[in-house]
Amino acid sequence: EPSGPSTPRAPLDVAPAGEVVFEVRRGVPLSKLFARLGRVIRTKADTLTVAEQTDLFSVSHKVDEFDFFISHVCSTPGSKKYLTLVMDRLGPAAYVSSISVSLGLHAFQASCQELPQFGTDLTVSFWELLGGVTVAWVVCAFGHVCCRRTCCFFDCASICQHDASLKNAGIRSIPSFLRASRELVVLWDERYFTRLWCVYEIAVAQSVGGMPIRILPMCVYTSMAAWQMYWCAAALSQLVVLAEVPPELFPVVGSLSMMMPTFIVQAYAGRRCADMYAKLQEQFEQFEVRSADISVESDRSVIFSGIEKRFGGSLEQFNLNVRTSLKAAAMRSLTGQKAMIPYRGMLWLSLPAMPLFCAAWSSYVQFKLPWSVLMIHYLYGLIFTFCGFPVLSAAAMELGRRAAAGARPGGARAVLAYLSVGILVLALFHAWRFFAADLPLSMSHNRKGRQSGMERWLSLFVALPMYGLSLAAAVW
Repeated sequence: EPSGPSTPRAPLDVAPAGEVVFEVRRGVPLSKLFARLGRVIRTKADTLTVAEQTDLFSVSHKVDEFDFFISHVCSTPGSKKYLTLVMDRLGPAAYVSSISVSLGLHAFQASCQELPQFGTDLTVSFWELLGGVTVAWVVCAFGHVCCRRTCCFFDCASICQHDASLKNAGIRSIPSFLRASRELVVLWDERYFTRLWCVYEIAVAQSVGGMPIRILPMCVYTSMAAWQMYWCAAALSQLVVLAEVPPELFPVVGSLSMMMPTFIVQAYAGRRCADMYAKLQEQFEQFEVRSADISVESDRSVIFSGIEKRFGGSLEQFNLNVRTSLKAAAMRSLTGQKAMIPYRGMLWLSLPAMPLFCAAWSSYVQFKLPWSVLMIHYLYGLIFTFCGFPVLSAAAMELGRRAAAGARPGGARAVLAYLSVGILVLALFHAWRFFAADLPLSMSHNRKGRQSGMERWLSLFVALPMYGLSLAAAVW
């Protein structure tokens, strides 16, 4: 939120005499915004010395337009903003890189040379999991170096902090900056709609016809980062179990150590997401621009005048617009799908899944399995990663939301509901796995344990209907 002198500012969107707006239109490249783990994002400009503010301003440069405009509450922890923006901007590249590396390592081991493996009862390859997850995190931490051409507006670096005249000119030009942006990215937390400058940025964006407004709930993104960390630890434990536990005990131990805790946590996440969406909807429905807070009280009349200029001279018309059209668009973008979080979010949660399957496939190389059996393993891994797990996760979140409705989130009744949902979804997972993998694999062996070529290929067709249903459920 811009701050400055307590004297009233000139009207917004009116540049000083002789000044060209282009001179103060400065964008921050993603390569600098995310550098040093988001140093710019985590910086509190009003706590810096003049020399430090000058250095901060130097990370931006003059631009013709912004790829996106970041709207946020300055007092929100910068680490949450950094995680949210990194997952939004670099998450897809990290996911694709992880899958590419893990598949490449598996292909190398299957066709060229096996790498060292570990274990007692069964030797297991850890390379695909460690390589895939490591590459994903490296892309998230350093992928910004490839984003030098993507520029955004980030207030503390795009607006000069050490020169009062340039700072006022930048603040007064915020409407023109928004009009020069391709989209508005809102880093939402519970305080966002209580801050008048944030509300004003929403107002200007709404007045620009066709400008996309994307709301990123930071609590959801930070939670997804934590869940993914758990998934990585759980996937590594799965390989340890595969290496040290007798094969006949692996399905039981694997389910209890990885799958059931995952579904329990997701049931809890479903309740938390539902509470967050309810809070956001309540903020929309009770929105009142006149009650928003602002650091410099003298700016209030200037902002009100700017909003009235864009909404027919009426603050009430803007209130109505937020409560109806903006609310509908925002809630549709967040909850328009049948799942609690979008499909890409589900995939991000399960980032270690494909590297884990690649590690398991490489571990099977030592058995020299026939292609018909390998095809079942390959198809099962792909369908589970891209269809089965997202559907089961969505079911756990939805059931968790419903089962714990009305209960205190951390109360005994809610905990019992989460446990019940975890057990139920785990049972659904085992039923699905039986028809998708266990039954087809058992059919590939005759009763004497010898493999029959015809039965092996027929077993693949037994699994195909279940794969088709999984794909349809994921699309639905």
